[in-house]
Amino acid sequence: MKLIRLLAISLALLLAATAFGKTLIIGVEGSPPTFDPLGSADSRVNTPSINMYNALMQFVPGTSEVVPELAESFEVSADGMHYTFRLRAGVLFHDGSELTAEDVKYTIDRMLALQTGVARSLGPVQGATVLNEGTVRIDLEFPFPSLPAALARLYILNADLVQANEEDGDWGQKWLQNNEAGSGPFQLVSFQPEQQFTMDRFDDYFAGFGDGAADTVIMRVIKEESTRRLALERGDIDFARIGSTDSFEALADAPGIERFVNATLIQLYVAMNVNNENLSNPLVRQALTLVYDYEGHIDFVRNGLGEIARGAFPASLKCHDSSIGPSQTDIELAKQLMAEAGVPDGGFELSMAYQGTSPEETATFQILQAGAAEIGIDVKGLPMEWPAKVDLFSSVDTAPDLGTVWVFPSFPDALTEYLLDKVHTSHIAEGGFNFSFYSNPEVDALIDAAQVELDDAARCDLVEQVQQIWLEDNPYINVTVGTELAAAHDYVENFVYTSSHAFTFYAYPISIADKPE
Repeated sequence: MKLIRLLAISLALLLAATAFGKTLIIGVEGSPPTFDPLGSADSRVNTPSINMYNALMQFVPGTSEVVPELAESFEVSADGMHYTFRLRAGVLFHDGSELTAEDVKYTIDRMLALQTGVARSLGPVQGATVLNEGTVRIDLEFPFPSLPAALARLYILNADLVQANEEDGDWGQKWLQNNEAGSGPFQLVSFQPEQQFTMDRFDDYFAGFGDGAADTVIMRVIKEESTRRLALERGDIDFARIGSTDSFEALADAPGIERFVNATLIQLYVAMNVNNENLSNPLVRQALTLVYDYEGHIDFVRNGLGEIARGAFPASLKCHDSSIGPSQTDIELAKQLMAEAGVPDGGFELSMAYQGTSPEETATFQILQAGAAEIGIDVKGLPMEWPAKVDLFSSVDTAPDLGTVWVFPSFPDALTEYLLDKVHTSHIAEGGFNFSFYSNPEVDALIDAAQVELDDAARCDLVEQVQQIWLEDNPYINVTVGTELAAAHDYVENFVYTSSHAFTFYAYPISIADKPE
């Protein structure tokens, strides 16, 4: 009798384990501030979104090639003003309802109404028209050749489900804070803020699943970098983003751990506020670009894991001017430029805002402070968090003289994600990221012309002209192009990093081999 009971218990445990299936546990730094996919310009939101939703277009994992996802195909009008998408048939939302053109239209109407998150990257979109249940047309204010790539973070919502949960005309924002309405490979099953959220496989996912795909994905919050690394080494988690090069190096000899160094499109700058009486002189700005120790930043701040910036945007992007080399340090030339500017001994002070909780931004301040001292400029630090920095730079009256700022592109387009964002007059203040307050009618005209240019070669010519003016006027110090570091147990297979989804964990391509006992 006792033997029968033990056999029954063993069988029950075996069945339970089989039912539970493969679980992938990923260590992350914090909870998403919302599950609303409209916020997916933020990588913390993009992680749940790309796993629980689909977009009309999506990047092939590991590449910058954008292909139809919910769309089956699309056509562009001759004037570039209308994109018509024919939808994939039979795509189901997690509640079992079928995705239609009405869901796409609702998603776009909602984005236009709320004007937040990914709306920033889809400015030319004016609306959507349902042509039939399986066909939708997106209408533009002006031609936008990068629309297919920009759509990769516009995740399509289950319109009926969101509308059923709207409160006081909020377009479902409150409900989507802690719920989802997607069609993606995984569906949300639980959420404990600042602890973890759990997703289960959606068995009716239209694209199916490969061998070894996870049945359950847990995003576990482990804020402390060293604790997250130790959790990986102990096997408490399977995969983790590594935030510091020191932790990355510490994993070099960890048994059964594979490390990943992923080239990103993320560039770090120091904005120079041209409203400052000294920084209004381009010679002084050029001098400051020459006193920064770029090689020291790469060698000592990033332990060799990164590249010195080559102008306004990463060299891997289309339309980069190949004649532009890495930023250079030249103290003697900087001193000559200061003399030409009429301030040979410097003798003035500049304030610099940076994120004090970021080791890299703190080091950026220290490196610039030391270099500026070589030409008689005293740089005073203003450590603060990113929201406070944005608030200060939202007005010419409160903006510091210098400030660290990054570009985390939502899609790989130099014009829209870098130049427009950093030097166009329309992006000065009021939430814009032109922290230099740089305004040049010639640059504005070139960017405006490039935005509507449909010919690739002509568009690149305009973009290259802007890059040359950027180097002449130096509104920013072009510091580094970073890398993203990660590590996983070697039983985690098929991890693919996609630079247009930086700091985003996409579990769908990953497979899990048998874990060691």
